[in-house]
Amino acid sequence: MIPSLSIRLANESDLLFLIQLDALSNPYPWGEGLLEEALQTRQNWVVELGDATQKSIVGWLTASVVLDQSELELIVIDSSVRRQGLARQLMIAWLNASKQQGVNELLLEVRESNVGAIALYESLGFTQVGCRKNYYQTEQGFEAACLFTLSIL
Repeated sequence: MIPSLSIRLANESDLLFLIQLDALSNPYPWGEGLLEEALQTRQNWVVELGDATQKSIVGWLTASVVLDQSELELIVIDSSVRRQGLARQLMIAWLNASKQQGVNELLLEVRESNVGAIALYESLGFTQVGCRKNYYQTEQGFEAACLFTLSIL
């Protein structure tokens, strides 16, 4: 039987699954404290795979909302299921929910080395509007954060 896929709002009972996903698939894990705070203070969606007997969370997106702007805080997909369109589906869920809430602009930042994510964001209509030099620490030193925006009036 092929497992089903669903995207749903996350809840506090997902915390342990998100801790595991973050630790195993995020090259820069947030850790339990930030994950718990995100579930309590931000909007969160998860990608769940499975059937009636077993389900697993393989993706997570968290975003903050301030007035008419929403900012992507983190998106992570389990490394075993990447490049299958799951991040795109999470982004579209965020975009659609933001439109329904009257948000006019989506914001995000991404490491300049994350070319896959940049390609995804650009394919969804995001435009690079700036750069923060030496923003992220790396093993080799520092790299820039690329700033993107999407108007959804």
